[in-house]
Amino acid sequence: MDYFYPEISRLIEVLQKLPLVGPKTSEKVAFFIIDSPNELVEEIIESIKNVKENIVKCSRCFSLTAIPNNPCSICIDQNREPILCVVENFYDQMIIERYGIFSGKYHVLEGLIDPIEGKTPDKIRIKELLRRISSESIKELIFAIPSSIEGDMTVEYITSKVKEINDSITISRLAVGIPAGSTIENIDKVTLINAIHNRKPV
Repeated sequence: MDYFYPEISRLIEVLQKLPLVGPKTSEKVAFFIIDSPNELVEEIIESIKNVKENIVKCSRCFSLTAIPNNPCSICIDQNREPILCVVENFYDQMIIERYGIFSGKYHVLEGLIDPIEGKTPDKIRIKELLRRISSESIKELIFAIPSSIEGDMTVEYITSKVKEINDSITISRLAVGIPAGSTIENIDKVTLINAIHNRKPV
């Protein structure tokens, strides 16, 4: 659609690169921005710049942390249990941590194995996970991974590799109440608590 001004067309085009933002939503957001006071627009721009300049991935677990706190506060917390919860992305980790139902540490894979999409084991954070298991006193590995073809493939691959370097470590997976194909963000707190407490051996 021709918006008469290339600046407007470009803004709408860029907004569509955001997740879950289609043509109609991008139009609404673009015209909201145009109609908003300069103070609000500057506040949004400043917040985005602040996040990009000060928030990074933890060098150990690959979740998010502020630049001065790397590794993150969870990774260096000596009071945390020697249990690693393995998640697909940092958003899943943040949800579990927000509920306060897990007292161990985390490892973010940054994806799942998916050969069709070119996501081979070397493209996600598996080698870093194996390195942590070799160097840290980890007693249990919990997979908080979606039950899908990609999720199951990832769990099976990592499990086989972990057992090669430490066959005494307990390996489990979220269990009760997690429907096949569900993601962590779509699960309510009670279901997630039950899933963690009733985890099953892999």
